[in-house]
Amino acid sequence: MQKVLLIVNPKAGKAKSKKYIENILINLRNLGYKVDLEITTIERNAQKIIEEHKLEDDEILIIWGGDGTLNETLRGLQSSEQNAKIAFIPKGTTNDFGHSLRVPFDGLAVSKNINNYIKKEIDMGTIDDLPFNYVVSFGLFSKASYQTSRKWKNRVGKPAYYINGFKELFNFKPYKVKITLDDDQVIEDEFIYGSVSNSKYMGGFPVFRKQIVNLNDGKFEVLLAKKPKNFFSTITVVLKILTGNLNDAHITFLQASNVKAEFPYQMDLAVDGEYGGKREKIEIKNHQKKTIYLVP
Repeated sequence: MQKVLLIVNPKAGKAKSKKYIENILINLRNLGYKVDLEITTIERNAQKIIEEHKLEDDEILIIWGGDGTLNETLRGLQSSEQNAKIAFIPKGTTNDFGHSLRVPFDGLAVSKNINNYIKKEIDMGTIDDLPFNYVVSFGLFSKASYQTSRKWKNRVGKPAYYINGFKELFNFKPYKVKITLDDDQVIEDEFIYGSVSNSKYMGGFPVFRKQIVNLNDGKFEVLLAKKPKNFFSTITVVLKILTGNLNDAHITFLQASNVKAEFPYQMDLAVDGEYGGKREKIEIKNHQKKTIYLVP
């Protein structure tokens, strides 16, 4: 009998997992799976659960949670040197990666249809050898993704991020950053924002709607926003990024497999929407088709 490890973050999104779990278990068992259910806590997140669980060769990981829970999953697989096919039930606040994968947001869809899903190999990133799922960012709006309280996110949803992000506009200072792409292209300037991503969406917005984004081409999308002359120009640049209009003299869009960044001091980073620590130098690598997802 094939096994499933179902990991549920009960606080993800609107925190409505309880009313779904029983039906998910019934559906999976009706399809012939043996299911182990694990609920995440602060002390025992998805990474620790996977590290403690010996996955069988054909065992499937089903993850109920947000992009941060998925990040913990990748770190658990790497640290325990395990591989698994992942089925993702996106239940976070923005669910950027879920949108990019085009997986169903219906809480029961995976448990009903998983036998009909196909394997899709997706690129995985590492920042200084630690895996991440879809984005590393710095600068304007990056802090909003992890500084917004869980209670506020569950109550308000996406607007909670936008309100906090908007506040940053009034006291934000640009950073002098040196970016090296694939060891042969160097960009050095004052930036208000920077991201290295493998996603069509960021912060709930279709930032790359006019660009071709392939999740398994071995390339990251690198987005940099230079310091505008004044406050109103800054607002214009931000709105262009959020609406996917990257045709602006202040905005640089490139693709690369290896990205190095040097900051003037230890910079706060956001990694998959969570706090990524302070770094003065980082190296981000693309590991092509490293992760396997089950998708419709």
